[in-house]
Amino acid sequence: MSSEERIVRRRSPTTLVALFIVSAAITAVLGAFGSIVFPFLAPISSFYPGVAFQVSFGVWFGIIGALAGGFLGPFIGIVLTGTSAPIAAAVAVGDFFQAFIPMLAFRLGKFDPRLKSGKDWTGHIIFNVIIAQAVGATIGSGSLAAFGVFPWEIWPIAWLGWFGSNVVVVGVITTILFKVFSDYLMRTALYIEKFI
Repeated sequence: MSSEERIVRRRSPTTLVALFIVSAAITAVLGAFGSIVFPFLAPISSFYPGVAFQVSFGVWFGIIGALAGGFLGPFIGIVLTGTSAPIAAAVAVGDFFQAFIPMLAFRLGKFDPRLKSGKDWTGHIIFNVIIAQAVGATIGSGSLAAFGVFPWEIWPIAWLGWFGSNVVVVGVITTILFKVFSDYLMRTALYIEKFI
């Protein structure tokens, strides 16, 4: 198959809809699971496996992965924990940035999700593991404090719990996902090199 045919297939509305639905479903289920099974400060989880997929979906699927896997899925997962929709939406903005920042960084920095070079590893560690998680923790835990879910005095603990657990999950699980699945996905119609 020529590269032109592959680009046309990648832009197929059916492919984009399927990516959107699957990305949202996976992160919703994993988000609810993490928050219910490993609670830290509701709805913050001490082990949130959904974030590994949020980052991966943003990098692999562009804006589709960032919106579906980074916002809609976490929003649904948070609502499933019994959190009200307005609070869930505010917290999901933090989750969105955990997918959007890696998506943006990997495209602008031309990092390879197969992590083949020192440059790729540096981009992964700086943008996916550290910056995206710091921004997500700030917005997410800040939203919970702003809505009065817990007092502002507890916010530093909430932030540290969110950031620390996500750094471990993204550093380990996302790295494994990248190394195991990126090579295959990048040869299929599922992978989106640009933003959409």
